[in-house]
Amino acid sequence: MAATMTPPKAPPTPAAERRRRRPGGMAAGRALVVMLVCLLTWTVLFAPELKRSAETHREGVRRSVSVAILTPIAWVSDHIGLSAVTGAVQRSLGRDASSGVTGDLTSVPADPLPSIVVPTDEPTATHSPKPDGNGNGDGNGDGNGNGNGGPPVVRDTKIRVPTGDDHLRIAVVGDSLANGVGALAGRVFRPVFTELTNQGRISTGLARPDYFNWPAAMRQIVEGYRPDLTIVVIGENDNQSLLTTAGDLESEIGNFGFIQDYEQRVEEFAKIATLGGGHVVWIGLPVQADASRWDFIRKQNDAYRAVAERLPNVSYLDSWALFDKEDGSYTAYYRDGNKVTLVRADDGIHFNADGYTILVEEAAELATRDFSLDPKTYET
Repeated sequence: MAATMTPPKAPPTPAAERRRRRPGGMAAGRALVVMLVCLLTWTVLFAPELKRSAETHREGVRRSVSVAILTPIAWVSDHIGLSAVTGAVQRSLGRDASSGVTGDLTSVPADPLPSIVVPTDEPTATHSPKPDGNGNGDGNGDGNGNGNGGPPVVRDTKIRVPTGDDHLRIAVVGDSLANGVGALAGRVFRPVFTELTNQGRISTGLARPDYFNWPAAMRQIVEGYRPDLTIVVIGENDNQSLLTTAGDLESEIGNFGFIQDYEQRVEEFAKIATLGGGHVVWIGLPVQADASRWDFIRKQNDAYRAVAERLPNVSYLDSWALFDKEDGSYTAYYRDGNKVTLVRADDGIHFNADGYTILVEEAAELATRDFSLDPKTYET
């Protein structure tokens, strides 16, 4: 009996082939759409901080294109309230949704630090008194700098003079505001005489060492980098209760003594930053567009100023007075004679590149006045 031959199958038609491939193709298409929607949503939510990050980059085509693309998206995010929602969520986690890019400092374990105490037999530290008519003392006539015949005050020391072979080491530390200062510091300090390290860390401050331990990080910077000058900008994220490194409540915001406890943390940090003879320019917080924050910021700035006045080698730069209106309120513009420059970011907190550059220039000039920083190390 002859075997039955099965006829060969006809090749599938193009239409059948498309039907066979359609489920997989649809799945890949849906995945691509989902990815694009997620990317667009993320861009809209975080456009304000992406824009601020772009503004701190070096001038060029890449920066110009990034700012041009992100500016309208950031405007939409701000005006429909999306950035406010993301900000509230991140602040509840002890983070700042208005921060820029991170620095290159690795996270430091939140181990407790031994307290740093100035020996009681040392004279009280103050800044160098204004000279009297003979070029010494504080103008009170005893020549000792204290006006009462007691021991001379501790004076700020001079920053060493750098050379082309031995650069001045400058560290910028703090939160997202510090990150902007560090990113633009290269516009001011001359690389032939200086070496810069930007250690700004977004979402950080002195209130939450459980999230990031700045005293430990500062000690690491001092021991590893030995900065001659440290520029500090910190505190934007500190409008919250003070926690310990273990996350336990130490001082609740609004309670009596909170500011004193905060000032103690500021002093501990400043003492660490000046270990080994380093110098500190502490930039106070600038006025913000949100007037509800002004009272607390002023109290923070009072703490920074008080610490700078009693510690050697620490100077305070009043950025509020530098950028406010005549009545002390917020303005996004900086006036220098007849020249008016936009200096603030759209969020009313941070600065644009021009604003950060002015801050660095002012910090350098203050270091020259108080610590005899060699003017050849920077240009204004």
